[in-house]
Amino acid sequence: MMKRVIQVYKSPVDWINSPPGLGDFVRGIVHLSELVEGYGVELRVDVSQTDFCSLIVQNPAYFQSGDPARIAAAEEHFVDHQALVQRLDAFSKSEEADLYICTNLGSWNRTKLSSGGRLFGAQFYSFAETVECELKRDLPVTQYEVLSLRCGDRFYGGTSVQLKTELDPRICNILENVIIPNSRAPIVVTSDNHLAKLDLVKRYGFLALPHHSQHGAFGNVMPVAMDLCMLRDSRFNYHINAWATWWSGFSHYTSLIFRIPSMNFRAPAFLKEEVGADGQIN
Repeated sequence: MMKRVIQVYKSPVDWINSPPGLGDFVRGIVHLSELVEGYGVELRVDVSQTDFCSLIVQNPAYFQSGDPARIAAAEEHFVDHQALVQRLDAFSKSEEADLYICTNLGSWNRTKLSSGGRLFGAQFYSFAETVECELKRDLPVTQYEVLSLRCGDRFYGGTSVQLKTELDPRICNILENVIIPNSRAPIVVTSDNHLAKLDLVKRYGFLALPHHSQHGAFGNVMPVAMDLCMLRDSRFNYHINAWATWWSGFSHYTSLIFRIPSMNFRAPAFLKEEVGADGQIN
């Protein structure tokens, strides 16, 4: 009997820790797919308890809809990844048939993924026709590059409409002296700070989808799917993290999965870190 590990996203009331953003969830999927190969077990993804579920075309070779009680009780591994490796080792030697977990396993700064990891991760981007149609309706171009400006978790959830923002001069310098001169197609901007996004559209003539961006699996999830779909089809992805020192699971791992060249800038130094489609850092 083939053992099975199931990476799940719980319902809103069942989390012990804060639920991961979908970028972190995708990162966990990719790394689990690589990790379980060494144990000879199958991996499935279960998002049946989320509003995001209906927006993905779910290939049964990669997805399942399991017991809600098992999903609610799934182990959460968000900090101690070595403990997860030990748990998988114990599971592989046990009589257990399946293991329900949720993890953001994996390094944020990887530049290459295995072919199996990319294939498994790409399944999460098989969006329903409704997502594809709404993106085509709201995006007037088919060839474009994406700029993601991350201002901090407190801006997600629609509250940013009430917040005032002023762009950091360092961000303007990056845009004017690095990103815009580098671009070879219209730039579409997305941001967790909606006012910042509107400011960039007005200031630099960038394109933008009209919605307030999100990053979770509940509530208004269409913007999440549309942003991921947009990143998937981009020619080049830029990411500026104005509040933390890591690359984005949402943006960077989409780039890795689909071999899209990217350029990252992280606070506080905002140094340019460019990753080619081949995974080489330029």
